[in-house]
Amino acid sequence: MRNYSKNTALSQAREESTGLSNTLLKIASNSDISDIFGDLVPYPHSHYFDHSINRMVYAWYIDGFFDTSKNVRYLNDIIARFKISCDCKLHSFKKSNNENINPFKLKEFQGLKSLAKEQLKHTLQVNSLIRGDYVFTCIVLQAEKYIKTNGLIDYSVLESWAFENFIDIAKDKGTLKAKCNNCWNWYFDRDWKLFHTVRIKKDVEEVMATRVEHAIRLGKNKEKENIAKIKNAITGLMADAMFKKKNGTWNGKSIAQYLNLDERTVCKYLKSL
Repeated sequence: MRNYSKNTALSQAREESTGLSNTLLKIASNSDISDIFGDLVPYPHSHYFDHSINRMVYAWYIDGFFDTSKNVRYLNDIIARFKISCDCKLHSFKKSNNENINPFKLKEFQGLKSLAKEQLKHTLQVNSLIRGDYVFTCIVLQAEKYIKTNGLIDYSVLESWAFENFIDIAKDKGTLKAKCNNCWNWYFDRDWKLFHTVRIKKDVEEVMATRVEHAIRLGKNKEKENIAKIKNAITGLMADAMFKKKNGTWNGKSIAQYLNLDERTVCKYLKSL
């Protein structure tokens, strides 16, 4: 963590020379999330109740200002984990030059990762993290809410929701738009079927198909094996003496006992030989 001097001139000179500043990230929540502070995420620098949105707001100063496309994705990833874990949303995000604050490193929020994964295990819509992308997972979860309510997804509504809940600075608007577009296309191509419904149905069909194919293959292999055994038995040097009746027909019972096969199976294959 950086320790800023209280000397304003020195702090200003340091910022001018290094270009360093902080990010003030505020997360809004419908409920008290203080039980995750300390172990999973750092204690916020401040918190208050925002009457305009009727939510608690928690604020953290984070080391560095996230003004590049790549850095915004890191920050959005943390916001997504907050949303999945605690049903929180982005309140605000801005640059800050408060030299009296010791900012947190972004890696100090990594505890949210395990919490988000655990929460997703109990989520009916999506039972696993999609490609390790928390932001895309959030968009999918929201899309499924729209499908359950309206039967389909209005793309403009989904995109507006994404821009409202995640940082959408000009440099990274394209990333959020692409995620929304991919999500919308996926459900459109499947007639607005829910992700887990399509996934489970596909898995069951694949498993059943595999089992049936396996059973048929085993049956055919067993049939070939039994036919070969019977054929070898009735073409051997002692076949007539061992397996033929006085009337010249094959004794299915004797062949079955000799080959340790079912008599009905032997009689069935003898007809085709």
